[in-house]
Amino acid sequence: MVVPPLNLRGTLSYDFRAARGGDDGRFTSHLVTGNISGRSYIYAPWFSAISGNLGLSTESSNETNPTLFGVDGSSRTLAERIHARQQFATGSVRLDLFPRSRFPFEVHYQRDDSRNDAGLGTVFDFRTQNLGFSQQYRPPDGRYQLAGSFDHREQSGLGFHSKQDTLNGDFNTRWKSNDLSLGIGHSRARDVGTDNDSRFDTLVARHNYVPSSELSVNSTANWTRTRERALVAPSDLQAMQLSTVGLWRAEGSKLSLNGSARALSLREDIAGTSLDSFGAALGASYEVDEHLRLTGNGGVNATRSDGRDSGSLNGGVGIAYQGDTLTFRDIRYEWFTSGSLSGNTTRGDGADGDDNQLTANAQLGHSATRLWRLGEASDLSLTGSQTLAWTHNVSSRHEGIDPSLGSSRTLLNNLAATWQRNQGQGSTFARASYSDALELGGERSRFRLLNFQLSGTFAIDNRRSLTGDLTYQRSLQRSGAFLLDGLEAGSQRSATSSASGEITYRENNLFGIAQLRFVSRLRLAQDMLKQPGQMLSLPDRETRLWENRLDWNIGRLESQIVLRLSEIGGRQHQSLIFRVQRSFGD
Repeated sequence: MVVPPLNLRGTLSYDFRAARGGDDGRFTSHLVTGNISGRSYIYAPWFSAISGNLGLSTESSNETNPTLFGVDGSSRTLAERIHARQQFATGSVRLDLFPRSRFPFEVHYQRDDSRNDAGLGTVFDFRTQNLGFSQQYRPPDGRYQLAGSFDHREQSGLGFHSKQDTLNGDFNTRWKSNDLSLGIGHSRARDVGTDNDSRFDTLVARHNYVPSSELSVNSTANWTRTRERALVAPSDLQAMQLSTVGLWRAEGSKLSLNGSARALSLREDIAGTSLDSFGAALGASYEVDEHLRLTGNGGVNATRSDGRDSGSLNGGVGIAYQGDTLTFRDIRYEWFTSGSLSGNTTRGDGADGDDNQLTANAQLGHSATRLWRLGEASDLSLTGSQTLAWTHNVSSRHEGIDPSLGSSRTLLNNLAATWQRNQGQGSTFARASYSDALELGGERSRFRLLNFQLSGTFAIDNRRSLTGDLTYQRSLQRSGAFLLDGLEAGSQRSATSSASGEITYRENNLFGIAQLRFVSRLRLAQDMLKQPGQMLSLPDRETRLWENRLDWNIGRLESQIVLRLSEIGGRQHQSLIFRVQRSFGD
């Protein structure tokens, strides 16, 4: 009898964590974890493969929570101290039967605890465990492939315990120019101790037909059902959708065609609502030459919602021209123009009634770029562009209203300067841009945006380097303005600005000690908003961070210290993580 070889490896680690944040109290934790993993086989490698790991941990924690109480209108602080000692196990096991065959089977079990992850940096503890299996099958000729899987997952923590079951099946086959795949799935999630229960079923079929490089047709059919059982708003929603997209372009042809069709059906059984819709579209593009392109499109849509019918018919044509690039005195000049005309007819039983719309668009723009070579590894470029856009819309629903309300003219100006430098192991990039969008008629709205970015990497020597990024952005917006006796009135103005910066210092072999690595990261961010008469509630975010990390590896001994100082919503937070780990085995 031959005893299968057993490959073992493991680690022994100690973690110390301390955290303090504003009025939230203090937390300290000591965690010792032993982990061992192995892999082998049963009978023969072609018959089965088995692998797994086991971790045993013991934790001692202390938590101090300040509470307030009042006596005769006064308030005093009372510190509540909580001491806890816990032991827990984590691990996983996986068994593969016939792993190298056409019908491999796999079963697995895994249990994790968040306290074993030193990268989380949180005092919120949760546990997860997962049990599942999968089976695959492929015939000798490989004409198709079948696969199925099941997973049961549980997650628990302070005040919650949830379960989820997932069942999936897949089928794939190919023949000639066809590719077909089918997928079916069922999942159920529920919270233990509550009535919350969610179930999701899905069936998806995909078919691709590619007879040549000139034609491709992709079709998808899917059905889903979502059932939510909750105390507040239970629901039972079913959806079915069919869609097809086709593309055609002959080799060397200037004409390309594309078409699509879509059907959708929705049913909400509890509320009794329904929606059925169908749409089809056809588009064409013709490249007259390298400068001129013609486009055309058309489509139809029909919808029935809760017994009310509506439909629409749309179409349009367009033309675009890109002029030759002109170069004079190291300045590259380009220009373009485009125009389109589209129409839409809507018929429906709704309150809005029927409507016929006609829309015309036109654009004219140009840009100029100047490039300066400042050396072998450095250059500076300056780009300016300007675009004038005009839109006119006519609607039968708005007849009798001022025709000027259906027209708009917008002037867009852009200016950008970019400098970049690449030399050796360092690089620097800087860009400043300004955009100004002005509505020449109507409300005379205006939007201006100023953006600046500076980033780079600087190698001090072969052990030390600096990387940094600085971003500043400011926007100014004006809306609702109109002319009264030649003067602007009724305008609303707002301004926002944001700034963020981050710089990271890295050093290898700190103090000349081999494998001792140090990383220090400083990040600052700030938002400002100015809008008269309004208050904006911005969510709390980390506005300041200073993180220092020290890693040291000596053979199989690894150690790490992370000190983190941050500010979130104006409140100070500090945390310290220390880990030392010894590995052994293969």
